[in-house]
Amino acid sequence: MSATLTAPKRAGSRRGRIAVVVVAVAGVAIVLSAVPPYLAGVEPRVDLRENVPFHLPVLVAHAAAGGIALLVGPFQFFGSIRRRHPKAHRVLGRVYLLGGILPGALTGIVVAVLTTAGPIALVTFVFLDVFWLYSAWRAYRAVRARDFAAHERWMLRSMAATFAAVMLRVYLGLFIVVQLPLLDGFYGGDFDALFSVAYTASIVGSVVLNLLFIEVYLRRKESRRISVGAA
Repeated sequence: MSATLTAPKRAGSRRGRIAVVVVAVAGVAIVLSAVPPYLAGVEPRVDLRENVPFHLPVLVAHAAAGGIALLVGPFQFFGSIRRRHPKAHRVLGRVYLLGGILPGALTGIVVAVLTTAGPIALVTFVFLDVFWLYSAWRAYRAVRARDFAAHERWMLRSMAATFAAVMLRVYLGLFIVVQLPLLDGFYGGDFDALFSVAYTASIVGSVVLNLLFIEVYLRRKESRRISVGAA
């Protein structure tokens, strides 16, 4: 019986480590490609409201804080750090929450309200930022109560929201490519219109699919735990 249960557990642990590494590498790649231009004062890729002078500074602050969350967040899920270096785990957690999510979500709400991408993008971005704050708060409350299982669940939800920044760019490229055959016929050669549709779809997809994926994962994990306990 123990041998039967140990093999799937080890396989699941191995898959978990691979997933964390993939998330970490993807996060670093996005941070290195997307954040430095903002910090260097390069013209941002998103449209700015020229009548709102603080739009760019808030956008830069949001990009920087989001970059911190993407860089630090994955390391919270390395079991070796949690077990062997608990103090480092706590420090990284504070950096993730206070240096990444808190300023990132607050500035993100402002950026969302100022977006020129339309009402769907506005509502989706605001929802994401509010959920980002809420999941971080729930994770903090859980760890203060020493409910480490709940802490892990809410941190996974938080990281899923953080990783939406990566998936948005993945979906954007995909939705642009998928629509290219429609450029001349449906869009009349207007690439800006095609891009606008792809961008909005990418925003919604990155948020909805990330949060849906993590909920399915958590439910399956809980079902496996109950099955193993019953066995």
